[in-house]
Amino acid sequence: MAKTMAIIVGVSTYSLKGFDNLPFCANDIFAFEDALINGLKVPKENIHSFGKLKIVKKTDFIDNLKTLLIDTNDNDVLLFYFSGHGNSDINKHYLVFSDDYLNTQEFIEYFSNVKAKTKVIFLDCCFSGNFKVRGTKIFDIEKTVSEFYSNGFVVFSSSNSIQVSYGHPNKPISLFTNYLCIALKNNFLIKEGKVSLYSITRLVSLYLEIWNKKNPSMQQKPIYRGNIGGTINFRIEQYTPYKVKNLIEEFEKYIIYSVEPFHHGIAKRFSVNVILKEPLSIEEISKVSEAITRRVLHVEIFNNEISEKYWTDKLANIIWIYFGTDESDIINNNYICKTTWVDENQDKSLWYQVNETNRFFQNNVHFELNTSYDMMKKFTKENSSSAKSVLVQIKYILSRMLSLAEQVINIYNEYINEVITEDDLYKHLESIIPEIDEFYEKSGNIEFAPKEIKDFDQECQGLFATIHNLTLYYNKHYDFKRSVENRKACMDMTIKNYYRDLDKVRVLEEKLPL
Repeated sequence: MAKTMAIIVGVSTYSLKGFDNLPFCANDIFAFEDALINGLKVPKENIHSFGKLKIVKKTDFIDNLKTLLIDTNDNDVLLFYFSGHGNSDINKHYLVFSDDYLNTQEFIEYFSNVKAKTKVIFLDCCFSGNFKVRGTKIFDIEKTVSEFYSNGFVVFSSSNSIQVSYGHPNKPISLFTNYLCIALKNNFLIKEGKVSLYSITRLVSLYLEIWNKKNPSMQQKPIYRGNIGGTINFRIEQYTPYKVKNLIEEFEKYIIYSVEPFHHGIAKRFSVNVILKEPLSIEEISKVSEAITRRVLHVEIFNNEISEKYWTDKLANIIWIYFGTDESDIINNNYICKTTWVDENQDKSLWYQVNETNRFFQNNVHFELNTSYDMMKKFTKENSSSAKSVLVQIKYILSRMLSLAEQVINIYNEYINEVITEDDLYKHLESIIPEIDEFYEKSGNIEFAPKEIKDFDQECQGLFATIHNLTLYYNKHYDFKRSVENRKACMDMTIKNYYRDLDKVRVLEEKLPL
């Protein structure tokens, strides 16, 4: 069974010449342990700490590390934390133990190959940003999204390659560790019972950005680099998704296939999908529409608990009814016509528009005919395929777009790390953007998916769109005169959405009936 294991090192006492003792590093151990236990819910027995007695010798640590790693398996999450002196010498960085040096780059490469699916290294020491991570995660077309997601390693350091790392001026712990522990225990980061490493690192970076503005003589720029698919989600608490109800009813001439809530702050709104069991005239459909409207007017279906609390026992304000002839129409969002009903509080001039072609009233029911229905029916039939065929097409697109997305994020992180300039970022993305454009266009030509994989297909399409959005903000073809901060904010939000969409695809892929 997969587990989360943590190895914590805090070196406070030094026998090496030139290195003062760091008494607060022992406190870092206890603070980080507490954050793991009470924040990430890591079992206490899975946490192994070195340095509570202040001395950590290099050989003792290495011997114990090798013993501990014997118990890891391919699905584990492995966390490593180091607090102590760091030293740089001719572009090489070292973690300084009580009696000897450990080459940081060599340790990262050793750690990255440990038998655990997910590895995270936290470094709180001077010059700790002086490390490299080679390459980005590539999605193997023969693997699943679950095998790609969270697979790899990341390093999050307290400072860049030329900065020292400070102790907190008002607390007996390190500055970076203080903010890291606060972020790990921040309940506001928990979404659907999980907290992501991305949200943790972004919050720590925000804390230090504010710190740097207030303390210009004690600058610390945290550095994040990794070779991992997506991000890492830590399960914090049990989560039961809100179960959206549905209304399915069959009558002599029609079937109410689904009733979907689209409520917002000022209106209770429903979209109703209806299958006609036999050909009906517009006159007959108008009567069906009136009957369905009366039925749905009192329906209590919601998307979430907040909406349920607000709209319970209130009548619907807007009801749209879409009429198709079979289930494939509903799945492919193709309809013969749509009727709209709104109450007296709505702007009827907006909802009840008419023209000389396809928008009109029949028996006081507002209609909108889909003049392309027959053409779309034929098109979807000719371009539909088996689940296996569609999945092959989706997998091909995923194999490239996920790999390209990770490249974009990796380059953007180096911009955020202040290793490259914004101009450099534009130049680096120039060669990637056309390929993302190419595969995004291909994603629009995937054959129509059958019912059993339709949800997966739609989530993948959403993911492809989000990946394409990663190319919009540092793209000379879309220069909207955004500010530097606006570009960063848009990119950060899109990366967050990418991780969210990727996780949704992962979950749905695991449920595929194939």
